[in-house]
Amino acid sequence: MERMKQLQRKIESVRLELDEALLRKDKFESYYEKSTELDKLIEEYVERKEKVNIC
Repeated sequence: MERMKQLQRKIESVRLELDEALLRKDKFESYYEKSTELDKLIEEYVERKEKVNIC
């Protein structure tokens, strides 16, 4: 359960960084890297959530 909370905090943090990168008009590569990181975190969160719901 603690890992889920950590993931939630990290997701929010990366989402904020992504928003800020967009506002700063960062290079595409930087924005894409943050976007990919966010996708992976969300994927991990969903997978863990599904495992908890199955058990």
